[in-house]
Amino acid sequence: MSNGQMAHTRSVRVAVVAQSPQVRASLQALVEASPALGFAGSAAGAEMLADCLAGSAPDVVVIDVEPEASDALKAAFDLEHTPLPLVVLTDDADSDWILDGLPSDATAILPRNAMPGEIVVSIEAVIAGLCVLSPEKLARLMAGRTLPRQMASDVLFETLTLREIEVLAMLADGLGNKEIARQLDISDNTVKFHLSSIFGKLGATNRTEAVMLGMRHGFIMV
Repeated sequence: MSNGQMAHTRSVRVAVVAQSPQVRASLQALVEASPALGFAGSAAGAEMLADCLAGSAPDVVVIDVEPEASDALKAAFDLEHTPLPLVVLTDDADSDWILDGLPSDATAILPRNAMPGEIVVSIEAVIAGLCVLSPEKLARLMAGRTLPRQMASDVLFETLTLREIEVLAMLADGLGNKEIARQLDISDNTVKFHLSSIFGKLGATNRTEAVMLGMRHGFIMV
């Protein structure tokens, strides 16, 4: 295998931060079971992880935040002064401080009981520079006072309604207008109205572009 091929197939190095040894072991097993991922190391805290890695920064960090240990995210999480993509597992995802306290623009915020597949997909998303939030959380943020930092730097766009987010998520699943209408118990014309509004707000010209823009802005998770 050539050097170019080796570089192309290099696994994503994932480090784990969790107070619980059981959680660390579980997340390590998840990473090691994924062919595209490589386990870089783990520790009970960010500072201990930095010491453990000895200057070799991972590509992404998965951090489990226990309710009584929420201060772990309030402190600066920085390896060699480089903000890293983060996948945060927390029961406190709705708190205002969680986004303000995160040093990385590429961040996934998931519940601590997230499925293994959701965690793996979120790792891949933050490596691609994306932010992963649930539609419900994003809607609350957009209606409130705080926007994710990666959105603040984007061109301003209108907020999608909760129903529009539902329709957009169904578009991402490949559903047609009639299927969307049936699942939401609305008329085909109402679906067309929602699609027109979604396209206008996102600046999309077709369904595929709307889904891509919806993913980019964090309205949907795929």
